[in-house]
Amino acid sequence: MKLTIGLKLKPTKEQADALRQTLHRANTAANECSRLAWEHQTFSQFKLHKLTYAILRRKFALSAQLAVRVIAKVADAYKVE
Repeated sequence: MKLTIGLKLKPTKEQADALRQTLHRANTAANECSRLAWEHQTFSQFKLHKLTYAILRRKFALSAQLAVRVIAKVADAYKVE
C-alpha cells in the first residue's frame, strides 16, 4: 500500500534562496549536459554519465546525487518511444 500526505514547506529566506540557487545550477547543468549530448551524439544514460558526470560535478558544484539526476533527466528527454 502506498500512502501519501500533503504538506506545505515553510523555508526560511536563506533556505529558499539556497534552493533557488541549487535549482538554477541544476537547470544550467542540464543545458550543458544536453549540449554535450548533441555535440558527441551520445544519448544513452550510461554513455552520457561517463561523458558528463565529472564535468557537471566540477563545473556546477553539484552533489553526486544531483549530477546523476540531471544526467538521467537529460537522457530521458531524448528517449524515443
